[in-house]
Amino acid sequence: MTELLALHPDRLTGDVEPTGDIHAFLLGDFSTSPMVQRARDLVPVLKERAARQSQQDRLLPETIADMQRAGFFQMLQPRAHGGYELTPIESFEVTSILAEGDPSVGWVLGVVGIHHFHLGFFDDRAQSDVWSSDTTTLISSPYAPQTARRVDGGYRLSGRWSFSSGSDYCDWALLGANIEGEPTPGPGPVGSHVLLLPREDYEIVHNWDVSGLRATGSNDIVVEDAFVPDHRSLTWTEVHRRTAPGLALNTGLLFRLPFFQVFSRATQAPTALGALKGMADALVEFNRGKRRPRVDPATALALAEAYSFVSEAKGRLYANYAAMISEAGGGPEVSDERLEEFRFQSAHIPARAARYGTELYRVAGGTGIYNAQPFGRYLTDLMATQTHAINNYQARATDWIGPLLDTTGTVVPTPLGVVEDQRRPA
Repeated sequence: MTELLALHPDRLTGDVEPTGDIHAFLLGDFSTSPMVQRARDLVPVLKERAARQSQQDRLLPETIADMQRAGFFQMLQPRAHGGYELTPIESFEVTSILAEGDPSVGWVLGVVGIHHFHLGFFDDRAQSDVWSSDTTTLISSPYAPQTARRVDGGYRLSGRWSFSSGSDYCDWALLGANIEGEPTPGPGPVGSHVLLLPREDYEIVHNWDVSGLRATGSNDIVVEDAFVPDHRSLTWTEVHRRTAPGLALNTGLLFRLPFFQVFSRATQAPTALGALKGMADALVEFNRGKRRPRVDPATALALAEAYSFVSEAKGRLYANYAAMISEAGGGPEVSDERLEEFRFQSAHIPARAARYGTELYRVAGGTGIYNAQPFGRYLTDLMATQTHAINNYQARATDWIGPLLDTTGTVVPTPLGVVEDQRRPA
C-alpha cells in the first residue's frame, strides 16, 4: 500500500480531475492521462509474457502486481475509499490498450474493475468492510443467481457460481441471488439481489480449462451456508431506481451515470477492440519481417478494415459516453431510445471484431498458424470474448428497434434480464 501511494501521490492530494479531459479524449488524445500512458508502457511487457501466459490458467502474479502498482483496478473505485473515480472513457481506453498486449489482461481488469464501481452503490459499511484496511483489495463475481434464504439480520447463502474471472487474486466476491419465497426476475443472467462475501466464506474450484481467454482464471465459486448481513446486500431495483444506499456518499459524476451503460461496456467491448488492434499490429510486424517486394492487397484491406473498425467503434462509444456525461453534469437528457441504441452499439462490437480477426488470421497465411506466432492466441480470445451474455446484440436490437415496429405496446426492454420496466435511468 505504501508503494502504491508513493507512485500516486494524487490519492492523498486529490489532484486528479474526476472527469478527465473529455474533449481531448473524444478526439483520441489521451496524452493527459497518466493511466493510459502506464497502460501503453505495459503493453510490450505483456507481449513478451504472452506465450508463457497462454499456458497458465490465471494471470501471472507479476502481471497482477504491475496492474496494482499502476492503480488500474482503482479507476472506477469511489474516491471516498481510495479510488480515482475517473471517467469511464479513460478506463475503457486503458482496458483496450492492455488487451492489445494480452486480451486476458484486459478482460480481468474490466471484470474486476467494474466490481469496484458496483460496490460504490452498496451501503458504506460494505465498502468499508472491503477497503478500510487496504484500498487495493480486489473483488470478483459472478452475478448469475443461486438461491438465498432470508434470516434475521441478513441471508443464508449456498450454491455454485461459474465464470469468476480473476478470483484467485480477489479477497471478496459479489454473487447473484434470488431470495427463496420472494418474487424473482424472469429468465436472464442476473437475479434480484447481489450479495457480498469475504474470501473465507467461499471456495474456488479450479476448473478453468478453455481454448480462449485462458489466462482469465474464470473458475467456479462454491458457498456452503454462509451468512451475509443485510448491509452486504443490494437489489438491482435499488440500482435502477437510484435508491442504492451508497449513492448518499458517492455523489460524483461517475455515480450519476446510468449504471448499466457503464457496467455493460467495461469488459467485453474494450477487450475485443484491444485484441483486434493487437492482432493487426502483430500482422504488420509479421509482414514487414518478410521484406516482400510488394504489398499484398488482401492483407492491406484486412488491416485497413480492422484498424478502421477499432477507431470508429471507440469514437462512437466515446461520443455516447460524452452525451451521458453531459446529462449527468446538467446538460440535455439522453432519451430512452438513444440509451437502447447505445447498448446495441456496444453489444455488437465483440462479434464484429471477431469477424475482422478471422480475416486477419486468414491473410497471415500458412506460416501464421504456428504457435510461435500470436495470431491463433488473439483469434481464440476474440472468439471467446463474443460469447458473453452482454454481447447478445440480437436482444439489444429488439430493445432498441422493437418499440418502433410494435403496434401493441407490449415490447419492454429488459436490461440484463430484469423484467421490471426500468428504461430510466438504466
